[in-house]
Amino acid sequence: MEDIFSASGKLARYHPQYEPRDGQLVMAKAVADALQSKHVLVAQAGTGLGKTFAYLVPAIMFALRENKRVVISTRTISLQEQVFKKDIPFLQRALAPEYVFVAVLAKGRGNFLCRRKMDSLRSYDRGILTEKAHVDELREIQRMVLTKSLKVGDREETGTRIATELWPLVSGDGDACIRRQCPYVDSCYYYVARRAQAKANVIVVNHALFFADTAIRKEADFTAEKAVLEDYAAVVFDEAHNLEDVATDFFSYRVSQPRVRLATTAVLGSFRPLGVLNSVAHGGILATIESAAQRLMSEAGLFFAALGEPRRLNTKDPIENTMKKPLQNLAETIVELKGGDNSDEQDAHIAMLVERMGRIDRDLEFILSQQEGDKFAYWVEAGSSDQALVAAPVSLVEDLREHLIRRVDTVILTSATLSSRLVKRLGVETCQLLNINSPFDYARRALLYLPKNAMEPSESPLYDAYAAQQIEEIVAVTEGRALVLFTSYRAMHNVYERLSTLKEKGYVLLKQGDDSHGVTLQKFRTGHMTVLLAVASYWEGIDVPGAALSCVVVVRLPFSVPTEPIVQARCEALERLGGSSFYDYSLPQAVLRLKQGFGRLIRTVDDKGVVAILDDRLQKKSYGKAFLRELPPARVTHDLDDVRQLLS
Repeated sequence: MEDIFSASGKLARYHPQYEPRDGQLVMAKAVADALQSKHVLVAQAGTGLGKTFAYLVPAIMFALRENKRVVISTRTISLQEQVFKKDIPFLQRALAPEYVFVAVLAKGRGNFLCRRKMDSLRSYDRGILTEKAHVDELREIQRMVLTKSLKVGDREETGTRIATELWPLVSGDGDACIRRQCPYVDSCYYYVARRAQAKANVIVVNHALFFADTAIRKEADFTAEKAVLEDYAAVVFDEAHNLEDVATDFFSYRVSQPRVRLATTAVLGSFRPLGVLNSVAHGGILATIESAAQRLMSEAGLFFAALGEPRRLNTKDPIENTMKKPLQNLAETIVELKGGDNSDEQDAHIAMLVERMGRIDRDLEFILSQQEGDKFAYWVEAGSSDQALVAAPVSLVEDLREHLIRRVDTVILTSATLSSRLVKRLGVETCQLLNINSPFDYARRALLYLPKNAMEPSESPLYDAYAAQQIEEIVAVTEGRALVLFTSYRAMHNVYERLSTLKEKGYVLLKQGDDSHGVTLQKFRTGHMTVLLAVASYWEGIDVPGAALSCVVVVRLPFSVPTEPIVQARCEALERLGGSSFYDYSLPQAVLRLKQGFGRLIRTVDDKGVVAILDDRLQKKSYGKAFLRELPPARVTHDLDDVRQLLS
């Protein structure tokens, strides 16, 4: 590793501005050792360490030496793109000719055009597509497919040529794919990309795609052709602090009205004039299928409307499964079409439709029967356009231990924020622990500002008014250049309205959601006297080096919403085992979240700035010390003059 990372190593010889960091070399050696000896490595690596190269280089060398694949998984798109479009090309040049490797970026099926779906949409003139703009878009994409103008066939390549609402009608869908029986299997954009993985040494994915693959592999009927990823010997999880949330989503059961509607629409579309089953069903059987489909749609509408308000379910709150019979009736009617003079494609399509109905039936029965008891949390979920029933595992330990930790030779977890409690919840039994501090000089270049007259948060307008006043005073000193982090959209919108006077003073006031994520960040990076109000994803994964971000304001300590069903269930499980839901779950989660928010401030050795925390619980509650112990060693101040002096 010294030959790569030292002052005279390959990286320095290729890029003279490369600066060796002791912590980076320590981590690289630990990753290399974990890959060779096949154990779990948990590496908490502070911001600025250069951890991406610290795991990429040994992963590449291992993959080439052992002729095995390594998966690199990230949570955010921004880090995924940095790894694949910036870091890997750099290493391909810097490590050549001794280490020549192939890397691919794996994407889910839904990111690619589906030629079979596009064929079915040729019946747009018969009513499937009602918008003329959509018809024109479809014709343009079909022209590009036929003339082989598309090399990859993914959403990125088609760009803005396809409207967002049209994309689901022309993109791949695991539920609707018939795999080997598809006439386009050899030229399928998704499978071409999937086959490219076989030639790769390194596969870059996001956590969602990784766990989509893991969830498929744990099914009883798993076959290799169903896998999303080629087999691999090791996986490196960057941003590993997010794994529990992502894995929970993919190990959950969810039945929504749109899911039922899409499955039923797929049935009806199959028998349209250009549908794949148009020649199979006629007369009475077609009328029976259409009638059964309409009954299912009608029953689904009544069923989901009757669910009422979002709430947790329990055995004392049974919901009658009125969709079971309509689902089974439609499936039984369709399956009668198999055989005869059908083509292989038609029989495969029928099997796909029946299996799709069967999965909805099984998932719905699993949720409503609550057969797993306390092992799952069950609830009614309601969104603006999507009402659903959900069952999520309270503990992931058994699933992750069996289907990840024990299945894969080497698992490496890295992040700037990890905790021993989280690692245990991910099913890790034994591991090597590595904790490397950030090389940044927080004591000299960062301040932690705590207002003298801080308030305890409440839902009343008084706290929003207090927060707005504090933000105005702080940004007057920092000249904008501030990221203000909230824990709820409600608070963000209320404070935004109260800060409208900032615009009159020449400040640019931005709010998450007014533009796309990329556009918002670009405005913030390049703006003058800019203040950005944000929630959720902005607590982590954004990188704004330099003076453009000189201040992070935390409006409230980021505790999870205690009313979220999965949070409630996990807290209850801890209490049953004699633990403390607050000290063993809620507090550690909030500490990690605050560390992520703090990490937005100092991104390079030349950065300097202030993190302001408006929540008085940090100063007045006994658990405030738990937050302060875990934050970088910035100097604490109650005086904005100190902030002014630091930034001058």
